[in-house]
Amino acid sequence: MAKSNPFLERTSVQILFAVILVAFLCNSAVSHTDEGLPWEVTLTGACLFGIIGMSYYTQKHEFALSICSILAMCMPTYYVYNYEVPTANWELGSQFSLSTPSAELLQGVWRNSPNASRFDSFLPFGLSVAQLSLLSPGLALTANTSEVYHSGLMLDDKLTKEKTHEYLLVSSPRKVRRTTTGIMLLVKVPMSADVWPKEETDYSFDLQTAAHIVSPPTFYGEIVKLDKGPAIVSLQNKHNMRPFMLDAYKVEYHARGT
Repeated sequence: MAKSNPFLERTSVQILFAVILVAFLCNSAVSHTDEGLPWEVTLTGACLFGIIGMSYYTQKHEFALSICSILAMCMPTYYVYNYEVPTANWELGSQFSLSTPSAELLQGVWRNSPNASRFDSFLPFGLSVAQLSLLSPGLALTANTSEVYHSGLMLDDKLTKEKTHEYLLVSSPRKVRRTTTGIMLLVKVPMSADVWPKEETDYSFDLQTAAHIVSPPTFYGEIVKLDKGPAIVSLQNKHNMRPFMLDAYKVEYHARGT
């Protein structure tokens, strides 16, 4: 006769496996709905419930407390890193000067977003969830097509020599001493996004004139340091350009009013 595994015969282990199985089934049922939770959240919650149950069963409460503390410290980072804070180019220009550091800009955009900062009211001393995160949030930047320009720069693959990215300039109007000026944010966009018409080589026009598009695009990406090179330095000397850029991984167009 085959020997039974004493570990699997423990009630606490069987309960843990049952909870994990139920979590997977529940997650598969809601993962394709608008209200479905990410699988990481469902699985983590199930494992946490199982760990607490096992700790209570084995009378090792310190172990459960340690696991809960670690997860509590990781929750702000997970929430913030997976959040794409919506903002508009006019908001960046009107509220953040050219010299604003990237961390301060992200903190300001986070606080200005009611949905992103909805948990901040539970924190003491005016703290924000974003301040407790080890990683920065993503940005969903919406801009009018009349304020999106092509920098004339493109990035080539070192092996295939094919163009992989293009650099766009998003102008944010800002009033300085009764004069309205444009603060440029460099946006690195993959060529697969098809933002700028491939046949258009005259970069003196804005996107609305070049592509005849009125619907404002939204650039989803992360704020990163500027790429290095003399071409980037030349752009900085030519424009009022921020010392960081948006590395976009997705672009979507939204009809006005939606």
